[in-house]
Amino acid sequence: MDPFLQDAPQASNRFRADATLRNTLERILPPEVFADASPLFDDMGEHALGEMRALAQHAETHPPVHVPIDAWGRRVDRIDVDPAWLQLVKIGQDAGLVAIPYEDEFGEHSRVVQFGVIDLWNPSSATAGCPLSMTDAAVRVLLNEDEDLAKAYVPKLTARANAWTSGQWMTEKEGGSDVGRTGTLAREAGDGWWTLHGTKWFTSATTADISLALARPEGAGEGSRALSLFLLELRNPDGTWNGIAVRRLKDKLGTKALPTAELDLDGTAARAIGGIGRGVPKVAPMLNITRIWAAIGSLSAIGGGLMLARDYANKREAFGRKLRDLPVHRRWIARIAAEYEAANVLGYRAALLLGQIEHASGDADLARVVIPLTKMAIARRSVWATSNLIESFGGAGYVEDTGLPRLLRDAHVNCIWEGTTSVMALDVLRALRAPGVPGAFLADVDAKRLGHGPHVSSRAAVRGRGMGARQERRRTHGDRGRALRGRAVDRRRAARRRRRDGRAGFRHQRRIAPWTSPSASGRSPRRSRPFKQRSGSSKSRSRSRPRWPTTRASGRWSPRRRSPTGNRKRRAATWPAS
Repeated sequence: MDPFLQDAPQASNRFRADATLRNTLERILPPEVFADASPLFDDMGEHALGEMRALAQHAETHPPVHVPIDAWGRRVDRIDVDPAWLQLVKIGQDAGLVAIPYEDEFGEHSRVVQFGVIDLWNPSSATAGCPLSMTDAAVRVLLNEDEDLAKAYVPKLTARANAWTSGQWMTEKEGGSDVGRTGTLAREAGDGWWTLHGTKWFTSATTADISLALARPEGAGEGSRALSLFLLELRNPDGTWNGIAVRRLKDKLGTKALPTAELDLDGTAARAIGGIGRGVPKVAPMLNITRIWAAIGSLSAIGGGLMLARDYANKREAFGRKLRDLPVHRRWIARIAAEYEAANVLGYRAALLLGQIEHASGDADLARVVIPLTKMAIARRSVWATSNLIESFGGAGYVEDTGLPRLLRDAHVNCIWEGTTSVMALDVLRALRAPGVPGAFLADVDAKRLGHGPHVSSRAAVRGRGMGARQERRRTHGDRGRALRGRAVDRRRAARRRRRDGRAGFRHQRRIAPWTSPSASGRSPRRSRPFKQRSGSSKSRSRSRPRWPTTRASGRWSPRRRSPTGNRKRRAATWPAS
């Protein structure tokens, strides 16, 4: 029997152990806000180590089950979810993961505090943050667009006890990210009610109480401009489905504990949010929130995995030393840590910007670029980081019972949720066409590059404000033209250096081996041919030309160009390098 037992990596309170996370929060939050919020962070860091970790492990090993028909043959479409997962959702609600920004205790910094708590909660949540993120987004849409529906539902959604959750149903078979191809039809039923008819192909959190859905009112025409946004309750007062049939649950790469289903809507009763029309613009604030939730979820995956990898490196021995003492391993982990630190700054900067916009002190034009870039960049780097982190465990990172492969599987979903990488890039390009957006973004970048804080206007910021669309385009294209001209100048200078080096090489060879030089006549170098003694001549052609004349820079011979004055310069030729 092998007596060796490897000590398993142990998680710890990330708010205390993760210096990157703590320093980022301390840098972004004012001192008084950080002091007031620190107990919230520390409590969640401790809570995630105890009961939550055990609940998450149980939920991951007991995925949801679809029961279409009961024992007596009745169609019930029941979705059985592990009670441990439902308890994780309740823990998140009790901790205020949805309520914090709407209680507004921390003003424009409430979003940073909220996402700091979410960051600490995520690694032990079994993806229970998905319904909470959509609930948060639904609250913002209702507050912005429909006062009556907000009065009816926002108190239930933002409560800490016995709170409701919301879904977000956009994806269909025809369109996916192309919401303009939405096929769900809305028919007017009278008295402000509508019925929805269609199929929603990918609906997460089917245990929610309500959901927001895009649909096309009957006779409204084609394209995204004809869509409207509706609110529906998933179940009737008697507990039956509200005109909803469950086709099947999705068998996914990751997020195994999260119930994700394919649903048919057949006469589902719904209310239009803010009247008919403008469905896609109403969704925009919702996407800003859920995209930052996805970015912070990606940060949590890196931070949680990095903490385990460091603890493992302190325990595991290889080649007579701890992994932490092997330079190649230390450099490997350090590179991931550097990426994690940069991602933290970006993610919480976006969270601060969102909070400022909600308090009318932020730049909405800047958010149109920063938020999709944040989600895209952090989600992509999370996949890279988690892949490297599980590799750093060796074979232990590849076996399921360690729980480590789940880091990589779950990280992939944030690249897809709320828009793929390509969709994020297109959103940024679309935003940059709008007047005011390029100037706001360039001013913010210039301010960071020049070392100014977010509240100090740089020269570029002053110059960028108040510019019209034409002036912004002129400035942008002017900068691009100057960059291209600069590259051309660099190429010409490099060519001159190559020619100068070639001539210097030729003179050097002439001093040490004059017979290797071209003919002094100035004729073009050619391949040498055997020279025969000319009959009747006392002279012999003893001079030979180089067999393979080349330039030093390219290794190939090329015709020489005339100088600007028209005088022909001497070609430089050397023997090929051996």
